[in-house]
Amino acid sequence: MAPTMGAMELIFPSDSVIVVAGVPGAGKTTLLRRAVDRHDATVVDTDDRTRRGPLLYLGHYARIAAAIAGRKPAVIHSRGTKSIARRTILTLARLRGRPAHIILMHADRDTAEAGQRARGRTVSATEMDRQIADWQALLAEGGLHEEGWATVAFLTREEAATVTSMRFAPAYSPAPSALAT
Repeated sequence: MAPTMGAMELIFPSDSVIVVAGVPGAGKTTLLRRAVDRHDATVVDTDDRTRRGPLLYLGHYARIAAAIAGRKPAVIHSRGTKSIARRTILTLARLRGRPAHIILMHADRDTAEAGQRARGRTVSATEMDRQIADWQALLAEGGLHEEGWATVAFLTREEAATVTSMRFAPAYSPAPSALAT
């Protein structure tokens, strides 16, 4: 029998922008629904959209920008493989003075496709080929720390299943100095 993993809690500063990235079926939406209290954080999840079509991505990125501009922690669902998207999120976070964190949700193709089937929404084999190739290229690059992320975390689908909550601790802000004039 394989050892079982204990429960895990992810804790971030309350001014954080967190990107949860991975291929379709890696468990991003499952993690967001299970671990993030939507009263505590603004969640931008592609599964929350009501319409599909050409304006889908424009609307998704508008919601990302609004979440980053807001006052709550922002937790963003993203495939994360396109550097332009990651760097845009980083730039918006920096402009707001917020630390940006990325969680890389890894699942091999068979596990990811099983995850897609379990939720009743699959992508085509051609799209999955592209997503897997993009994901592997991202992992091979290994330059996420150099992009400027405050933290880069790597979770398998199995490890993510042990995450019980994502909490937000008060961000440090120094008290005004009594000596300042």
